[in-house]
Amino acid sequence: MSPALTEHTLPFFRGGGAMGALMREKDWSKTAVGPPEQWPAGLRTAITILLQSRFPMFIWWGADHIMFYNDAYLPIAGEKHPKALGGKGHEVWAEVWDSIGPLVSHVITEQASTWAEDQLLYINRHGYTEACYFTFSHSPLIDESGKAAGVFCVVTETTEKVLNSRRLAESENKFRNLVMQAPVGICIVSGRPLAAEVVNDHFIELVGKTRKDFQDKPYWEVIPEAAAFYAPILDQVFREATMYLGKEHEMLLVRNGEPETVFVDFVYEPIREAQGVIQRVMILAIEVTDKVLARKKIEDVVSVRTAALKQANDQLRKSNEELEQFAYIASHDMQEPLRKVSTFTELLEANLGTIDQKSEYYIDKIKSSSARMLNLIRDVLSYSQLDRQQRWEYVDLNTIVEGIRNDFELLIDQKQAVINAGPLPRVKAIPLQMSQLFSNLLSNALKFSKPGSAPVISITAREEEGSRLAAHALPNEDRTYYHIEVADNGIGFDPDKADQIFQIFQRLHGQTEYSGTGIGLALCRRIAQNHKGTIYATGEEGKGAVFHILLPA
Repeated sequence: MSPALTEHTLPFFRGGGAMGALMREKDWSKTAVGPPEQWPAGLRTAITILLQSRFPMFIWWGADHIMFYNDAYLPIAGEKHPKALGGKGHEVWAEVWDSIGPLVSHVITEQASTWAEDQLLYINRHGYTEACYFTFSHSPLIDESGKAAGVFCVVTETTEKVLNSRRLAESENKFRNLVMQAPVGICIVSGRPLAAEVVNDHFIELVGKTRKDFQDKPYWEVIPEAAAFYAPILDQVFREATMYLGKEHEMLLVRNGEPETVFVDFVYEPIREAQGVIQRVMILAIEVTDKVLARKKIEDVVSVRTAALKQANDQLRKSNEELEQFAYIASHDMQEPLRKVSTFTELLEANLGTIDQKSEYYIDKIKSSSARMLNLIRDVLSYSQLDRQQRWEYVDLNTIVEGIRNDFELLIDQKQAVINAGPLPRVKAIPLQMSQLFSNLLSNALKFSKPGSAPVISITAREEEGSRLAAHALPNEDRTYYHIEVADNGIGFDPDKADQIFQIFQRLHGQTEYSGTGIGLALCRRIAQNHKGTIYATGEEGKGAVFHILLPA
């Protein structure tokens, strides 16, 4: 830069950042505008304004439209800078001069400003042609003669804004299409008073109105019958920006001129705009009247059936209580005459002294039949009294088994039986019933042993998850159970009879083969069920049996 060309000697070049420095350094004498000292006042003033502004600006001066621009214009100029400084306008922007040139000529000849908003121009500023959008104003620069000697342009690029607007419009259009094609009723409301921006055919059909109703009237004037209850809810959604979900709401709608009670599932969903502002709410609604009425009808039927079932259960419970009471009384009262039969038979036998073999056979029959009947009555009495025993406590099954082993000590010695009992758990139970359960099982294992073979009985326990025992219909599969096994090496049974052996008075063997009343295993099942568990058996004929007891842990 010549020492004479400084911002002190030429104040209109003062500041301006990078472009101010370039203008001061440039040899303007080689351009059509000549040395800066000779520039007219109008150009100097315009350059001062241009360099001091932070808004994109440029000047075209003279017949060749010599170009001046500021720092803010550099992104628009792109790779045309720095050659564009002092260049001829129609050469710098040759690719758009067909569009821009007439505007420039109009400004100069008519001395009138022009304005263009989001003007599309295909420019080449980075080595390739691109579609860009600009908003700009061209104003005439008047010289001392009063004529327009140049053009002052204030410009901003709006490419991103235009593209974003288009994307938003496309997105909005896609959204509207989705709303219109949705299989549920949708209405988007906004404004004050509320009006429907978009409403699909399903929503119009649901409320029984017309599309014209929603186009001509505010939302709550279209469905005034719903305003009292639902308007405050919708206002709250706008105010608090929180979704509201309605399930099977019963509402009165005037549809096609007739009032109808309908049931609707609906959602009020706030739509968030920029900075989270809520200006619109989307209403999704689907009529569920048929479903609700069908369910209510089923519920009414179920209610009637439930009441009938309760009445039947109450009658059955009363009958069972009466039956249990009868069994208890009958069993209790029948024991006395049977004891007398046994006593008088023994007295008769003693008084007769020596009797013949046939008479002795008859007396033995009376005694054994009386004893068997007395055992049967006692078992029936025990069976009928199960539900009456309510003293629950934690019971150590090891102690229970050891007590039963002592009770059967003589029989165990006679049969040379071996009983192996592993560690057994403590369970919450009725102690007497646990004794009855294991007493019956051990008694059976000793009774149904193979002739000539010493009984071997093992009792083991382990924990199992109820989910693994689903086949046994336990009352609660989500809890843990003790799985206790009582296994023997006796005569076993036909696997097809595994359930029959637990039925009362059901026997697989005759009285002459093995004594018993046919109640013992039925009593075991009743005890297990009374303790929220169960019992089942596995086995084969000639290969022993295993009784599986499942009790809550």
